[in-house]
Amino acid sequence: MKFLRLFRKQSIKNKDYFKYAVGEVFLVVIGILIALSVNNANEERKLRKEEKKVLLSLHSEISNNLKSLKISLSEKKKIIDVNKEILKYTGPNSEWKSESRLDSLMYFFSVSGWIYVADNGVLNEIINSGKLSLVNNFKIKNLISSLPQQISQIIEEDRLYRDDLHQYFLPYVSKNYKLRNITKYRQLYKYNESDLGNSKYEFDNLKLINDLEFENILTIQAIWIKFSIEMCENLLIKFSQLQELIELEYNDVDYDRLNQDLEEGFWG
Repeated sequence: MKFLRLFRKQSIKNKDYFKYAVGEVFLVVIGILIALSVNNANEERKLRKEEKKVLLSLHSEISNNLKSLKISLSEKKKIIDVNKEILKYTGPNSEWKSESRLDSLMYFFSVSGWIYVADNGVLNEIINSGKLSLVNNFKIKNLISSLPQQISQIIEEDRLYRDDLHQYFLPYVSKNYKLRNITKYRQLYKYNESDLGNSKYEFDNLKLINDLEFENILTIQAIWIKFSIEMCENLLIKFSQLQELIELEYNDVDYDRLNQDLEEGFWG
């Protein structure tokens, strides 16, 4: 009987110890889970902070790109208008009856190799460093991933057009027109005047507008530039959509002073 009493007491002690051990393990597990949760929350906050910095930097870069893209579009559309005006008077035995001087229009034709030069520092970093994975918004991520190919297509089309301009269009014009006369119609240089005066050579402008080859050059030029305009307009729309989505994502940001905040490391 004494042995049974001792056995029961020992069993009770063992049960108490087991409960205590289970409680200790439970508390340790809870502590680990809490620590992991806190750590995950901290990591998530860091990722979201980095995502915000990346997207705001991209928003700022897009603002710069929109300025240069709009300038390029404006110049290209101006060239199309000039081509249309000249083409009104091309043909056999045609006369120049435009209110605009041919010299002034030929300036735009001759320096028509306007290209869009993209500022892609932030975009390239996002794509090449894998930071695109930081972006949670699927629409923003999809738009960003589509930009490099579209920009490269525009750059390639502009490059091909400039090749035609320098290898075919300008050599033709240099043999059939007084290019010196066009330099007075627009000031491109900040520190030097572009006006080189008038040429002393005699040349009949009617010979140019009566030439079928010149009409064909104008036509080819217009086709190339219209195609480039179409791609640039699509890129402009995409840039604007991306900025709007970023602004919706971070509607607490003062976008008028965003560049200054980025320079000061406010979002760093």
